[in-house]
Amino acid sequence: MRLNISMLTNFINKCRQFTIKEKYYPYLFDSLIIVVILFLFIYPLFYCIVKSFFINDKFILSNYIRMASDDIFLHSIVITFLYVLFYTFGIMLIGFITALVVDKSEQLKLPGAKVFTAFVTLPYAIPDVVASLIWLWMLNPRRGVINYLLSHLVGKSEIGWLTNSDIALVSVLLVSIWRLFPMHTLIILAAFRTVPMSLYEAASIDGASFFKQFFYITLPSISNIMKFLLLLTIVWSFKRFTIIWFLTRGGPMHATETLSIMIFKEAFKFFNRNYASSISVILLVIVGTVSIFLLRYLRVQDGKEGV
Repeated sequence: MRLNISMLTNFINKCRQFTIKEKYYPYLFDSLIIVVILFLFIYPLFYCIVKSFFINDKFILSNYIRMASDDIFLHSIVITFLYVLFYTFGIMLIGFITALVVDKSEQLKLPGAKVFTAFVTLPYAIPDVVASLIWLWMLNPRRGVINYLLSHLVGKSEIGWLTNSDIALVSVLLVSIWRLFPMHTLIILAAFRTVPMSLYEAASIDGASFFKQFFYITLPSISNIMKFLLLLTIVWSFKRFTIIWFLTRGGPMHATETLSIMIFKEAFKFFNRNYASSISVILLVIVGTVSIFLLRYLRVQDGKEGV
């Protein structure tokens, strides 16, 4: 029995010599994360870039040459930037105003403030697919509730919200903003709550009005959060896909066809994977360039504020 115990003890001691020391645990866990990133991000990215230079296993640049003369691609770039511009402006403005209303209503303890807050955040709880199908029915030219109400209120009927190329992009933008503005509302509302109340109390004692407190206390205090949210919104808006696809499929007449929609069509509708890869590379370059420019601009602004 003693012999068995001593043998077991020696075996355990030898096993301990081969175990990884605790100081190497972080590197072990980091290596697992790196493997996942390489497998799910780096490899697909590298594969997409390589495929963009090939046609029928031949290394050529015809995909990029074709884009220079592709009217649909050039039109998609314009639509993408229009979508990003108006989506970012609209969702930031509506999110800010809604957050301000919610914050003040809760501070003043107005009746129904909690219900209003819950109602405002409701669209964010609806999945993109479900929201798209709801609005697809509501915006139907003949059977939609929007046109039904307009026909009874102002005499307008059968407006092609999603079938008229002049207003289809506006309709898609409104649905996209409605779907995601609650997230911006909650983030900006949380930013409002980070401002110390002592600053407002001191300003009130000095006789500062509401507008002076807003412009000289609230906005400077939440400026960093607003800049970061602006950057995320711009980057996210470049890759918005689900709502646009379910509402219009990029139509009518390519009126709502952003680069992400065009990539999907080329890859899975026309089965032109190499050309889709080249468009993806261009979209990556655009998003990367915009992100770097915004980051440098925000850093410069922070440096000026620090001075």
